[in-house]
Amino acid sequence: MGGGDGEVASRGAFPSAGRIKAATHGGVTRPELFLDLVFVYAFINVTQLMSERPALDALLQGGLVVLLLWRSWIGYAWVGNLVRLDRGSLPVTIFAAATAILLAAVAIPEVFVDQPGGLSGPLVFVVGFLAARVGSLLIISREQRGSAKSSAPARRAWLPLAGSAPLLLCAVLLPHHLPPGRNAEALQLLLFAVAIVIDYAGLRAPGTGSWQLTSVRHWAERHNLIMLIALGETIISIGTSRGLTGNHPITWSVLGGSVLGLVVVAFLWWAYFDIAAPSGEQVLQSTSHHARSRLARDAYSLLHLPMIGGLILVAFGLKKALSAGPVGHLERWDVTDLASLYGGVVLYLLGLVAFEWRIVRRVGRGPVLGLVLVALLVAPARHLTAPGSLALLAGALVCVVLAHVTLLRRRHRQLHRAIAVTAGQEVDATPEELFLDLVFVYAFIQVTVLMTRHPSMIGVLQGLAVLALLWWSWVNYTWFTTTIRSAGNLLRLVVLAAVALILMLGIATPQTFSYVSAGLPGPLIVVTSYAAVRLLHLVSFWLAVRRDTTFRAPVVRAAGPTGVGIVLLLCAVVPAQATGDPLTPFTTFCWAAAILIDVGGGYLIRSRNWWLHSVSRWMGRYNLIILIALGQAVISTGTAIGNPPISIASLGAVALSAGLLFALWWTYVGTDVVIGQRFAELATSRQRGALARDAYAYLHLFLVVGLVLVAFGLRTTLPHPTQHSGAVVMMGQATLVCGIIVYLLADHLIWRRARRPVGRRRAVSLVVAALSPVTILMPILWALVALTLALLAAHVLGRSVTPPLDTVLSDRP
Repeated sequence: MGGGDGEVASRGAFPSAGRIKAATHGGVTRPELFLDLVFVYAFINVTQLMSERPALDALLQGGLVVLLLWRSWIGYAWVGNLVRLDRGSLPVTIFAAATAILLAAVAIPEVFVDQPGGLSGPLVFVVGFLAARVGSLLIISREQRGSAKSSAPARRAWLPLAGSAPLLLCAVLLPHHLPPGRNAEALQLLLFAVAIVIDYAGLRAPGTGSWQLTSVRHWAERHNLIMLIALGETIISIGTSRGLTGNHPITWSVLGGSVLGLVVVAFLWWAYFDIAAPSGEQVLQSTSHHARSRLARDAYSLLHLPMIGGLILVAFGLKKALSAGPVGHLERWDVTDLASLYGGVVLYLLGLVAFEWRIVRRVGRGPVLGLVLVALLVAPARHLTAPGSLALLAGALVCVVLAHVTLLRRRHRQLHRAIAVTAGQEVDATPEELFLDLVFVYAFIQVTVLMTRHPSMIGVLQGLAVLALLWWSWVNYTWFTTTIRSAGNLLRLVVLAAVALILMLGIATPQTFSYVSAGLPGPLIVVTSYAAVRLLHLVSFWLAVRRDTTFRAPVVRAAGPTGVGIVLLLCAVVPAQATGDPLTPFTTFCWAAAILIDVGGGYLIRSRNWWLHSVSRWMGRYNLIILIALGQAVISTGTAIGNPPISIASLGAVALSAGLLFALWWTYVGTDVVIGQRFAELATSRQRGALARDAYAYLHLFLVVGLVLVAFGLRTTLPHPTQHSGAVVMMGQATLVCGIIVYLLADHLIWRRARRPVGRRRAVSLVVAALSPVTILMPILWALVALTLALLAAHVLGRSVTPPLDTVLSDRP
C-alpha cells in the first residue's frame, strides 16, 4: 500500500541496524500483502478441515490450526512494523515465508488424519509452520546485529519457539508409534495445545522494553487488512458452498441464501470498521510510547484472535447452511452446525466488545445488542430449516444496524465526530473499496472454474469474455469511489448492493454459456446481474454529481455504450433461453459486440473527464487489483493440489508455482514508480486523464488476463505434475505460457505508455516472453523451473535502484 504518515520512532526500533533501516512507514508494504494472500487460502482450508470432521473434532482441530496460523501471522505483523519489508533482500525472505505457509496450508486437511500413500500431512504442516516462524525471527536477529539495546528481546523471542517446536514435532511423529485409537488422537491434541500455550506466552517478549511500535498507521492498517481477508474467506465460502466445479444447479434458495449470508458478513464488516477500527487507531496514536506496545499487543495481537476465529466459524456455518440437503429439499440442519453459525457471530461480537473495552474503555451498544438478539434467537432457530435459521440471523443483525441509525443515532454521531480525523485519513483504499474487492477474488476464481469446465480454446475465450465484464465493472466502481470522497451510509449501501450483485454474477459464472437441468438459467443470471451492477453505478454516480457540471457530462457519455452493451447481452441470452442453445453464431456476435462497445466506451469519455482527486490513490487501487489477481492464482494453485495424499511432486509443484507467481509480481514492481514519474511530468488534467485511462483502465486489464490464464494453466496441469501427455494437460500448459506472454507484453506496453526506455530488465523480459513457448515441450515441473529462473534472471540482470513512489509523485488535481 501507500507511503508514510510521518511517524518516526525515537531513534528507530534498532538503532544500529544493518542495511535496512528501522521502519518509518505508515502503510502496509506489498510483500506483506503478498503474504496475506496466502493466508486467504489457509483460512479456506481450515473451513474444509472442519467440514470433513465430526462436530466436536471440527471445533477442536480447526481451533488449534487457527491458533497456529494466527501466531505465525502476528509474528510478521510485528516484524513489518519494525522493518521495511520491501527493501533489500527482505522481499525474497517474505516470499520464502509465503511459500512455507502455502505448503502448510495444502496440508491442513491432513493435519490430524494422515492419508496413506503419500507424505505425512501432519509433518508437512508442522514443518511449514515452523519454517514460517523461523523466518520472522531471522529477520529480527539480522536487524539487531551489533545493537546491545535490541539483542536481549530478540534472544527472548526465540525461547517460545524453542519450547513449542519439539512438542509440535512430537505431536505429529509420536502417534505413529502408538496403537491407533482415541488415546493417540487425544495425546496429539494435547501436545498441540501445550505447544500453542507456550508459543503464545512468548508474546510478552516482543513489543516491550526497547521494541516499540514504530508506526501506528501501519499496525492498525495491518490488522484491518487481515480482518478483511478473513471476511473475504467467508464470502468465498458462500460462493463455494456447493464446491468449485460449477456443475450444481443454481436455485432460488441458493441465490437467496447467498444474499442472506452476505448480509451477515456485511454486518460483521460494518461492526468493526464503522467505529471500532478508527477509534482503536486514534487511541494508539495518543498513547505514550511506553504503554503503546503493550496496548497494541493486548488489543490487536490477542483480542483480534476471537474475531478471526468467529469469522472462521461463520464461514463454516454458512458453508453448511447453503449446502444443507439436496436441491429443492429443505431440512432442519444439525444443532452443531447451527451453533457454528450463531456461535461464530457471538464469538466475533465478544471479541469486538473486548477490543473496544481494552483500547477505549467503552462498551459498544451495537455489539451488545447484537449479542443479546443472537442469543435469544438460538432456541427458535433450532426448529427452522437451514435457510430459515440464516434468515432469522440476518434479520436480527439488520435490526441492530437500524437501531444504530434511529434509536442510537445521537450516540453514533458523537462517536463518528470523535474519530472523524482518523477515519478521514487519505489511504490507497477505504474499507468500502476493499470489501468490494473481496468479492472480485471469488469472481476471478469462478472465471477459472468456467475455463476448467470447458478446457479448450473456446472455454478460455468464454472465460475472458466474462472477465472483461467483471473488469469493466471494477474500473467504473473504482472511478466512482475515488471520485466520491464521502464514506457515508449511502455509499456503503451502494457498495453492499454491488457486492451482492457481483456475488450473484460469480455464482453463475461457470454456467454463463451452458444450462444445468433443474436449475435457473446461468446465462440470464450473469447478464441481469451485470446489467444491474452497471446501472446501479450510473444511477448512484449521477445522484452524487448531479449538481457538479464537471462530472455530469462523463456520466452521461458513459451511459450510452453501457446501455447498448446491456441490450446486446440481453439479445444474446433471452432468445437462447427459448432455444436452449446459449452459444450460436448470433449470440457469439452479440457477446463480442457488447464487450467491444461497453468496454471500449471508455474512450468516449474525454481524457480530461478522467479527472483524479488523488493520483496515488488511483494507482494504489490498481496495484491492489493486481495483487488480488495474484491471490486467486495462489488459491487456484492450492485447489489443484488440494486432494490428498500429499506427494513430493505435488509439494514441489506448489513451491515452483509460488516461485513463478512471485517472479511475475516482482516483474510488476517498479511499474507504478515509472508511471508516477510520468504523472509528475504532465502539466494538464487532460494528459493525466489520458495516462490514467490508457495505462490503468485498459492496459492493466491485460495484466489481469495474463494472471487468470496462468491460474487456469496451473489448475489444469498441477493435478498431474508428473504427466506430460493428454490434451487437457497440453492445453493447460499452453495457456500457462500464453498467460505469461500476455502479462510481460502488457507490462512492457505500460512502460512504453509512460514514455520510459525499455532498459535491460524489460528487454530481457521480452526475450523470456519470446522463448517461453519452448517450455510447452517440457514436463510441467521442469517448465515451471525454467520459467521462474528466466524471470528472476531478467530481474537480476536488469536490476536498478527504484525510488519509493512517494518521492517521485506529489498529488495534484
